[in-house]
Amino acid sequence: MNGIKKIIAPLMLALVGAAGSATAANLLVNGSFEQPGCSDSCILDTTAKANFITGWTTFLSGVEYFNVRASVPGSAAVEGAVIVDLANYVYGNGGGIQQNFATVVGAKYRLTFSMGNSLYASRSGDGVVQVKVAGQTATFNTPKAKGSVVEWSTVTYDFTATTSQTTLAFSNEQNPYVNFAFIDNVIVEKL
Repeated sequence: MNGIKKIIAPLMLALVGAAGSATAANLLVNGSFEQPGCSDSCILDTTAKANFITGWTTFLSGVEYFNVRASVPGSAAVEGAVIVDLANYVYGNGGGIQQNFATVVGAKYRLTFSMGNSLYASRSGDGVVQVKVAGQTATFNTPKAKGSVVEWSTVTYDFTATTSQTTLAFSNEQNPYVNFAFIDNVIVEKL
C-alpha cells in the first residue's frame, strides 16, 4: 500500500500543479481571424468592408484576408486556416487592423502573436509589423523567408494598460508589391 501512495502522491501533485498553471483566456475576440472565414482571398480595402473580420476593424488601406493553404501553395496558418496580410497590394499607402478590448488601468498584459513571410509572388521575403498598444509603439521584423512556403515566428510583448479600454493595432506601410507582413494567432492575456 505504501508503494502505491509513493507513486500516486507525486502524480496527484503534478496534476494539481498543472491545473493551477493553466493559461488565462484570450481577451481578444477572434484572435486567429477564423470568423467569418474566406475560401480563397478577400481584399478588405473599403470602409464597407472595414468590419468584415469578426471583432476587428481595418484602417489605412485595409488588409488582405485569406485562406493561406488555398493562396500560397504548401503553406499553413499558425492557428486555423486564414491569416491577415497587413501589406494590402491594392493600394500603396499601408494597411492595418485593430481591436479594442477591456483592461484594468495599471495592470500588466502580454501580447503574443505570430508573424510570417514568404518569397511567393516575387516578394522579398522580409517585412515589418508595427504594433501600437497602450500608448506604446514597437516594430518587429518578420522572419526572413527562404522559399515560397510561409515561415512563421512568434513574438511576445508586455505592456501596462493606461485606460479601461485599450486599442491593439497592427500595421505595415511598406511597398506591398515587394513585402508581405502576415499575422495570425493574436492573444492578449492579463499577467
